[in-house]
Amino acid sequence: MKKHKLVIASVLKPVDDTRMYEKLGLSLGQTNKYEINIIGFYVKKLPEAENIKFHPLFKFKRLNISRLAAPLKCFKKYLQLKPELIIINTHELLIVTILYKILFGSRIIYDIRENYFRNIRYTNSFPYILRPLIAGYVRSKEYISRLFFDHYFLAERQYEKEFSFSRGRSTIIENKYRPVYLKTGERKEVKDTAKINLVFTGTIADSTGVFQCINFAKKLHEKDPAVRLKIVGYCSIPTTLNRLKKVIENTDFIRLEGGDKLVSHSKVLKAIREADFGVIYYPWNRSTMNTMPTKLFEYLGNQLPILLQNHQPWTALCSHYNASVTLTADGFEAEDTLRKMKTTKFYTSTPKEEILWISEEKKLLEIISKYTS
Repeated sequence: MKKHKLVIASVLKPVDDTRMYEKLGLSLGQTNKYEINIIGFYVKKLPEAENIKFHPLFKFKRLNISRLAAPLKCFKKYLQLKPELIIINTHELLIVTILYKILFGSRIIYDIRENYFRNIRYTNSFPYILRPLIAGYVRSKEYISRLFFDHYFLAERQYEKEFSFSRGRSTIIENKYRPVYLKTGERKEVKDTAKINLVFTGTIADSTGVFQCINFAKKLHEKDPAVRLKIVGYCSIPTTLNRLKKVIENTDFIRLEGGDKLVSHSKVLKAIREADFGVIYYPWNRSTMNTMPTKLFEYLGNQLPILLQNHQPWTALCSHYNASVTLTADGFEAEDTLRKMKTTKFYTSTPKEEILWISEEKKLLEIISKYTS
């Protein structure tokens, strides 16, 4: 049986990105109905997976002139692969993907992982004076592209309210946790029981609260020297990374893994399994106010207790399992927090499919089958 040829494409995400490869790619690949081609950023070691081919086209710094040529390189790869269906997850590929559809009739899906307008407008990713112009340009492209896109995947439930251009042809496919099981003979991570190991994972940025998490760790460490913090993730903004290094340079109980280098998802999961508590605290920002962090699902999926911001959607989810200790930046009480960390019985109820990728996989397979039949 001839397999349907699909492309999943991004400009800045690595080809082994968690959502593109581990979730969409592996879920579609296991059906044996599709040949999946993943276009993305360069990684040193490519995964091996049946029915999946990797095309690491891009390798440049975030604000590099080479980024402007990325859509054209991607379009050339479209011409070479001749896909029946294209899934993109970045606004930079909107125009070239629409052009390919006009010329060759491919079905196209926009997998919206972020509110790009708000990310550009309300964070320090771009120079302040340029933010309104770039954000407006991106949102204009998204509205106009509605005339051409067949469907939209929304990585957040709140995006149904935030994006009027996707209404009537969208499906919520959240970034829930896909369990990664250890292979036979592979060593399980061993926790250091003499320490209280905190972990911060994911994108390192002001907007994801890395500096708030460091502040919490320092206050906890003052009360109990057993407290340690490990920061595992990638920082795309040099000024933020330099500030981070200065903040932790005289603290031997805080370690950074990644920083200016991408960190594989396997290393992120290893850090989660080695930790005693995950820390999640996002300072208020319109770019993240409605998000459900991927790491929240990952911590719940690994039954990792969480030091969690007092944000109702997050605390409501964790309350089902007694998975968290609530944090507030104002009036933070380190002694009381430590007491709760040491005495609370966590995970009195076990998270099930509601926080796992399998609950989203069925929706994905149905939509892709619809547009390739």
